[in-house]
Amino acid sequence: MSMKSAKEFALWMIDRFGNQQDGVYLERDDLKKLSGRQALRQDFIADVHFELTRHGLGFVTDTLKEKYYLFYLPKTYWKDVADRYQQPTTTNIHSLESPKKVKLHQ
Repeated sequence: MSMKSAKEFALWMIDRFGNQQDGVYLERDDLKKLSGRQALRQDFIADVHFELTRHGLGFVTDTLKEKYYLFYLPKTYWKDVADRYQQPTTTNIHSLESPKKVKLHQ
């Protein structure tokens, strides 16, 4: 297999795995075989990730660089989701209500 550029490989991944809503992972040896590369450099992974983000996908690796993850990027903004750890906002400032006028009838 000939060596693919990051853009070619990203498009191939979209075509091959784009219908997997849960995403997929590839192991280091799988990625070498499929991309046609003898060594995997971080700049190649970053370039593949860049190309995939244009199509709503992400591509990252684990800390040991043994597994590489292809996944759909979330579309939900973090502030749109309730934050269960947020501290309740309480304040010691209270509004003063104007006193009600009492009419005396004589």
